[in-house]
Amino acid sequence: KYEQEKIEEIEIENKKKILESKELIVNSKNGLYLGNPYGKKVLVEFFDYNCSYCKKAHEDIKKLLNDPDVKIIFKNFPILSERSIELAKLAIVIGKLDNKKFNSFHEFIFTNKKPPSEKQISNFLSGLDLNYDRLKNVLNEDDVIKDLEKDVNLAKNLKLRGTPAFIIDDEILFGYVGYEELESKLSN
Repeated sequence: KYEQEKIEEIEIENKKKILESKELIVNSKNGLYLGNPYGKKVLVEFFDYNCSYCKKAHEDIKKLLNDPDVKIIFKNFPILSERSIELAKLAIVIGKLDNKKFNSFHEFIFTNKKPPSEKQISNFLSGLDLNYDRLKNVLNEDDVIKDLEKDVNLAKNLKLRGTPAFIIDDEILFGYVGYEELESKLSN
């Protein structure tokens, strides 16, 4: 009974924090989203490009797009390595330039079995008419750092413990939960 009460307390606290941070949570002005930009069914994912469970969840997320009213907002939470941080910044820069190019980059990173090399990333971006060296020159600009810090601070404020973590309406789902769970929560 005590454990159940604790779980309920945490859920109430999470709902309150989500409500307080709603504007930051659903903001996708940086271009890091997939699906219908005006979709009413919104899933927010906090992820790390080096997280194997995030890669697995990515396949489930793509299936959700069979519903034309779904919008998936991505929030960077690079906690696993320096490389995670670099890829997160790169995603932010690409997202600000072009949402479709961001989605291609996101797909490229998550569908590779192992993290792509600098050369592989450069070749891939070249195919999108993006110059990797030029993009690397802006990774540490103030607006990129501030965008990344915004996502990381939001994750910390919501007491997220790892990746992936999902927010649907006023609920946080921790860890890999699978397609059925995500789909059922979005349909409520």
